[in-house]
Amino acid sequence: METTLIFIVIVAAAIIFLAIKARQGTDSATSSIKTPIKKEYVYIKKSCAMTSSELSFYKTLHEAINGCVIIPQAHLSMFLDHEIKGQNWKAAFARINGKSVDFLICTNDMKPLIAIELDDNTHNQPDRKTRDDFVNSIMTNTNIPLLRFKAGEWNSEIIKHRITQALSQN
Repeated sequence: METTLIFIVIVAAAIIFLAIKARQGTDSATSSIKTPIKKEYVYIKKSCAMTSSELSFYKTLHEAINGCVIIPQAHLSMFLDHEIKGQNWKAAFARINGKSVDFLICTNDMKPLIAIELDDNTHNQPDRKTRDDFVNSIMTNTNIPLLRFKAGEWNSEIIKHRITQALSQN
């Protein structure tokens, strides 16, 4: 009888254990069928669409030129055509996708004239140098002057002089 009682306790414990496991399995199986809850991200408006360095340069640039449109953070795909006959346009687009120049100066009818990059300390990093070399090459090949200014090292006269010089050579 004592053996029978031990047997019943073991069987009961096994049944309880299996029932708990089955219930956990059902819950996870059911939850995997449920529509997943999408994580909602929260966004807020920035106080400025540019960094403080970019804004300072923009204001100085605006003083230095007139009669032109200044486009900040201009993506290369905005002003470079990648759909050239005979080339894989998807691959060409992939190479420039996500890359931008800090400023693009255009005529009033939006013809690209000059690209501008503000070079801060991040431009000294190896991956950034590779990116800069690539952008330099594209700008040279498309005859769009690319002016580089070290962050914080500019004034209205220097900007005006370099832009005038670049436009006269183009």
